[in-house]
Amino acid sequence: MEYIIDETYYGNGEFDFVQSEFQRACLKSAHKAISTCELWKWLRLYIPQDKKGFMWSTSPELDRINQELWKDPTNDCHSGSSYAMVMRIMEYIAKNGYNKYKSQCNTVQ
Repeated sequence: MEYIIDETYYGNGEFDFVQSEFQRACLKSAHKAISTCELWKWLRLYIPQDKKGFMWSTSPELDRINQELWKDPTNDCHSGSSYAMVMRIMEYIAKNGYNKYKSQCNTVQ
């Protein structure tokens, strides 16, 4: 699998094309957490341990992202599945780019 190398492709983190206010807030918060921790490159290469997914995986980097996430009250409403969904979207952006995610979202709506 080929990944984008350009660091500018992670996007501005606004997600203004996402119609759901809750989903947009969660995506913005996760984008900000990953950016603050400077872990986009790490996320691009990360494979959750033992195929457990993000909910059950542990790593120092994922712990740092989670600590940053929980500083934002937006994330108090997460269920396990909503957290996993948001992290999978962030993983997609890390591996394929913000513009490709945006393009796919605009195609679906």
